Amino acid sequence: MKRLAYIFAAVTTALAFTMLFFEKSIGLNLVILEWVTIPIMIFLNRPFKFNKLTITALLILLTTSLAVLYSHTNWTIFVNILMFFTCNSIIVFKEYRSYMYATFESFRNAALSFVPQVHKKHEDGEPKMKKSKIFWLTVLAFVITMAFVILYSLGSSKFGEWVSDIIESLNFKFILLFLFGLVFANFAFRKKTEKLMTYEAGKDETIVRKRKRIFHRGLTQTLKNRNFFGVMLLGMLNIVLLFFNISDIRYVWFFSWDGSFLKEFVHEGTWILTFAILISQMITLLFFRENLNFYSRNKLLKILTMIWLAQNCIMTISVGIRNFWYVKYFGLAFGRIIVFFFLVLVIVGLISIMIKVSKCKTMYYLFKVNSYAFMVVISLSALVNWHVVIADYNFAHSDSSFIEYSFMARLDNSALPYLVKSRAELDVIDQQQQQAMKFDTHLDYFITSKKYEILIKMKAQEFVVDYENMSFLEWNYADEWAYRKLKNSGYLETIGFDADWFDLIR
Repeated sequence: MKRLAYIFAAVTTALAFTMLFFEKSIGLNLVILEWVTIPIMIFLNRPFKFNKLTITALLILLTTSLAVLYSHTNWTIFVNILMFFTCNSIIVFKEYRSYMYATFESFRNAALSFVPQVHKKHEDGEPKMKKSKIFWLTVLAFVITMAFVILYSLGSSKFGEWVSDIIESLNFKFILLFLFGLVFANFAFRKKTEKLMTYEAGKDETIVRKRKRIFHRGLTQTLKNRNFFGVMLLGMLNIVLLFFNISDIRYVWFFSWDGSFLKEFVHEGTWILTFAILISQMITLLFFRENLNFYSRNKLLKILTMIWLAQNCIMTISVGIRNFWYVKYFGLAFGRIIVFFFLVLVIVGLISIMIKVSKCKTMYYLFKVNSYAFMVVISLSALVNWHVVIADYNFAHSDSSFIEYSFMARLDNSALPYLVKSRAELDVIDQQQQQAMKFDTHLDYFITSKKYEILIKMKAQEFVVDYENMSFLEWNYADEWAYRKLKNSGYLETIGFDADWFDLIR
């Protein structure tokens, strides 16, 4: 792109960016920005070739952008922005095969947005001044100028008043947003380098045997020692893990709740066992590297490794069952949902390592498969409004699982139709909680249903006021659905100010 055309496009994009987001929350404006920017990026990088990664990334980006409207949670917005960020490199460099490398490329180019990698020359052969040097010299000149402005302001009260009036008339939020828009335009449209893509091009998915004729006897002895150590270690670890899995199947799969808070059972146990699984994967990868994959006597080691990984899959299922019991007795929460999605990635990781060992695949294959799985899994997790799911599930199961009112009151406004409960409904829930729970539900660190009722009334009032003053650029279906539900239910008309509210919510 020619210099003047690039400057025009960057300034225009920055102005549009500022108009879309100035003093506005994220909603329709983000979708408009992405659906306009992506075609421009494709046009600038024509001819555009579709491959498996680009098709998947673009479909996920478009799907998550729609999810921003109908789901509109912070997680959905974050995942959508991450997908846009990564698509920048995937669109520009069509030869990428790995989502991980494309993401690294995006971070690299974002960090180097203002640093050119090529030094062009004048017609006379003299090199141009580096753009980075121009930038920093401009900053230095600006800083020195501002220092003199401060000195002149201190020396003349009239000049100081004039400078103060100018500063007060400026809208720094607008200026900062415009500058951020320039950064966005520079990141989206600038000419990029392709060092990581070139590096990835030399990566193979299958291990190639490298024969070394020098010191052949010593090399064979090294492989024999490593193979023997692997057989001994994995043999012992398999026995230990077998007894552990038998114990988990007996006491976790067929768990009987004794009324405790399950902190050690779930919080500590889940992450410790997950860490153990990750360590197991690392041990396997340490053994099966280089020429041990081709060692003629490694059959027993491979069998023990497969058994070891299969047992780790069983342990992963046990961790999921621990989490299931926690949800059953203490309801859904974001951390418990994260655990389920994380365990899916762990299973994918274990299966990919099995394929690596049996098919002699490289580490690049593992990175490619697991980064692709990561992209798909987090994108699927962003398609659901978990605030609504949590509110609906927890109150629907109030007769069997604990309801923590303080947590429920902090859920997003889009869940308000499920969070709103009448006094009579809350009284019934309180009775169900006392009968179902084996511990005191009126402990000091739990808020009462009366306080919850007041918090939700205040939350609903504030939401309605904000929604009715919202710009069309902030529109999203999730908030509109919640607003219409509250309006049609007549709940808002029942809310009356009570001076006792402030005493109860302290």
